[in-house]
Amino acid sequence: MREDLPFVKQTWTRQQAIDYFGKNGSADKMRLLAYRPYDYFNVYLCGGMAEYFYGAMLPSTGYVGVFRLRLHAPGMVLQMPSPADPTRPAAFVSRPKILSVFAQSNRWCDILGCRNAADLNDMTVRGELSPFIRVNEALHDQSIGEIAQGIARRGVRAVFIAGPSSSGKTTFSHRLCIHMRVLGLQPVLVSLDDFYRNRDELPLEQDGLPDLEALSALDVPLLRACVEGLLNGETVTMPRFDFKVSRRMAQGYPLALDGRILVMEGIHGLNPALHEGFDPKLIAKVYISELTCLNLDHHNRIRTTDGRLLRRIVRDHQFRSTPPEETLTMWNSVRRGEEKWIFPYQEQADYMFNSALHYELPVLKRYAYDLLMAIPPDSPCHLAARRLLKILHYILPATDEAMRDIPPLSLLREFIGGCTLYPDK
Repeated sequence: MREDLPFVKQTWTRQQAIDYFGKNGSADKMRLLAYRPYDYFNVYLCGGMAEYFYGAMLPSTGYVGVFRLRLHAPGMVLQMPSPADPTRPAAFVSRPKILSVFAQSNRWCDILGCRNAADLNDMTVRGELSPFIRVNEALHDQSIGEIAQGIARRGVRAVFIAGPSSSGKTTFSHRLCIHMRVLGLQPVLVSLDDFYRNRDELPLEQDGLPDLEALSALDVPLLRACVEGLLNGETVTMPRFDFKVSRRMAQGYPLALDGRILVMEGIHGLNPALHEGFDPKLIAKVYISELTCLNLDHHNRIRTTDGRLLRRIVRDHQFRSTPPEETLTMWNSVRRGEEKWIFPYQEQADYMFNSALHYELPVLKRYAYDLLMAIPPDSPCHLAARRLLKILHYILPATDEAMRDIPPLSLLREFIGGCTLYPDK
């Protein structure tokens, strides 16, 4: 029987923390704590071990009584309680393609010489963030080029691109089209958003608000008819959607491929309902997501969803006049949609692209930090904002010089502005 050990919260001075972690061989922690802009730290003690954590801790280990550890080289998988039956560990789901992307990202960490926040901060202090940005971007460009080459070798007629919110789908799609053109292909880029139904036709969530994440928010029959016609060499009338009034425009536009390749991007791009029944030899599927491998230290990882949330907070405030509290409020609904409509199909992708950039947190801090700090304690979003701030506390902001080195085609420009592929929105 496992012992129920309490987590005891204590407040230590910076020097206490540095002394403790120094004696216990945690050099990365000592370096990281030196960058935190506070002289006191909340530290949790459990079973003779002390550790800090940027989120909320449960009162004791007994609160997680159901779990399973599964060996999965080069590490292990922690199976938490099943949402359907919390008395049992969740079933193991093999995701070899996603794990291969994480493995690639770990190799990139080695290439870049940056595995944690302390390494990143050291580069900022030494004035080395600009060359770091250039290598990051070169790795991205190489990866996009390899995907384009794979598409060219297969001779497909249509490419479907999917990924969760704030993955950088729009910029990635444009850059993939550029690489395809380099190889002599002629891509035609279409957004799945143009197939949205009118707002009064959208499915509703339990709270009565439109469910923008549901597959039925798209006019799937129309989409399939358009794709089928294009693949058959026909000229079809493609729809346009006006997001200002949340309705389809009265006039569409004619489109024929004429030997070109259709490239469609949107959150549902991998859903079989969109391309089931078409000749699979004619279809290529690409999955994109922000899968950061940069952690605070060896024990405190930065969740990939938090990276995307910070991107979205910055983008929504910059270009959609959406306050961070509104973005935080709707995030749980967005995440539910991803779990239902996107993640179940990610392993069906032919190609995967990790849109994470190891330098993006110092950049996003410049935009998000003050916005999150301004959320008052009585706001329902205060705790969520504080959790994100606890990550950013450990990150030094990017310098003005480094900001100028972010290229105009960078995926990060989709969120901070300055992208020359399309006008800022």
